[in-house]
Amino acid sequence: MKASPWLYARKASQTLCLTGFLWLFLQTEYRGVDELPYPVSLLFRIDPLAALADFFAPGSFHWQLLWPSLLVLCLTVIFGRFFCGWVCPLGATLDGCGLLVGRGHRAFAPAWRRVKYLLLIGFSAAALTGVQLLGLFDPLAIFLRSLTLAFYPVYNLGLNEVFDWFYEHPVPLISPVVNQAYPLFRDNLMAFHQPIFSLGLFTLVVFLLILLLERVEHRFWCKNLCPLGALFGLCSRHALLQRTPDHLCADCQVCRAGCRSGAVRAEGHHRSECLLCMDCTGYCPEDRVSFNFKSLSRSGPGVDLQRRGIITSVAAGLLVGPVVKIGPESYRQNPYLIRPPGAVPETEFLQRCVRCGECMKVCIGRAVQPALLEAGPVGLWTPLVVPRIGYCEYNCTLCGQVCPTGAIRRLDLPQKKQVVIGIAVFDKDRCLPFAKGIECLVCEEHCPTGDKAIVFEEKGLLVDGELRRLKLPKVVDRLCIGCGICETKCPVEGVSAIRVINEGESRRERSGLVAGPYG
Repeated sequence: MKASPWLYARKASQTLCLTGFLWLFLQTEYRGVDELPYPVSLLFRIDPLAALADFFAPGSFHWQLLWPSLLVLCLTVIFGRFFCGWVCPLGATLDGCGLLVGRGHRAFAPAWRRVKYLLLIGFSAAALTGVQLLGLFDPLAIFLRSLTLAFYPVYNLGLNEVFDWFYEHPVPLISPVVNQAYPLFRDNLMAFHQPIFSLGLFTLVVFLLILLLERVEHRFWCKNLCPLGALFGLCSRHALLQRTPDHLCADCQVCRAGCRSGAVRAEGHHRSECLLCMDCTGYCPEDRVSFNFKSLSRSGPGVDLQRRGIITSVAAGLLVGPVVKIGPESYRQNPYLIRPPGAVPETEFLQRCVRCGECMKVCIGRAVQPALLEAGPVGLWTPLVVPRIGYCEYNCTLCGQVCPTGAIRRLDLPQKKQVVIGIAVFDKDRCLPFAKGIECLVCEEHCPTGDKAIVFEEKGLLVDGELRRLKLPKVVDRLCIGCGICETKCPVEGVSAIRVINEGESRRERSGLVAGPYG
């Protein structure tokens, strides 16, 4: 088979888009100022699944953030699934890495194509009942989440190891060049702190499973499982850009064997499945195949979803919401469930968050971590603050700047300093002054609030039969915002002697009994 004249254009587009998204990913980082200069969340602003999640969530649709995704859908109506073949970073990664892992040649039955549509229908039905699962299967979220939690920490660690080695082991000619390059990498291509994430291995395994599906069938994920591909497929059913001929030629049928998306079949060309790779324009020995704009007079073959499959998907999706809602509220079940400052109320938060990992990537203090089961099964990969790992920087508002769906509201700095995400409480059985009669000032020294939220009261304490005057720490409830730096810096090994709980959150209504101390 000869190469299509479109082959190099498509590869160039995939390479350019992938490089651009990776550049924006690297710039999703603190660079000395509390303002990101680039539209780092662009990948999700052009993501129709993110827009769909935002549409189903309570409150108004975030037009100012997500209008580009609607433009992508309009272009899909005209051109077909161009995004999948020319733009999608996960699709480009599968095309590139497929050469390394090997590509399966098994042709699955066309009935498998229904699965992605049924997933989209089921997830949409679940969203109607208040449970948003689209982010778990969104290919753009999978791509960014895998980069953030798995690949970027290893990349950053590797670079640090290389620079450290050449600094400690001078190599003639090479070490001076490496040392001179370090500031460029540090200021533009590396993390402010070495990233540390709790679900890195789990996220990597999920990504590798998607990648290894290439050994089963080329673009298996895109053909059979991708709900974003299903949404594009529905929009491209009547696309104006059409393939000629729209049926297989009786004397050849080579393009059916080579079609990477399985769109060329005996019954016709399935526009809803075509990734617009245009490889088939090079397969034809007679140069019969071309793509041209035509009228809407005739639509291509559709997907036979079958009534039973649709009803089952809708019923399963509608059942998810009530089952989730009969469980205890997550903040009551887990008092250590703390969301980043600016997070909307929990029910809305779970419906808006697409689990993209942008807020985790940009967090200066390494406080924002992915949830496993801390927020229940539907909270997988949503962001939560884990103060023992890191703290919420008092003068940082970056997480609200990168959130693409408004799950974390953008706050200016004065607003952010007033937002309460929790309150610190002492464990007197572990706190050194209370438990062992040893003075410790660490928590008070690190407290960042204008008027210290941690103060000392000097009292007499009986220690080993001897009365001592000790400074005993105390949290001033109305001043504490729950940033967690006291828990991060607590010198007690293991579980901190001071922990932040989600009591007093600004985003949650409180009863009159407990509202008073938080002012």
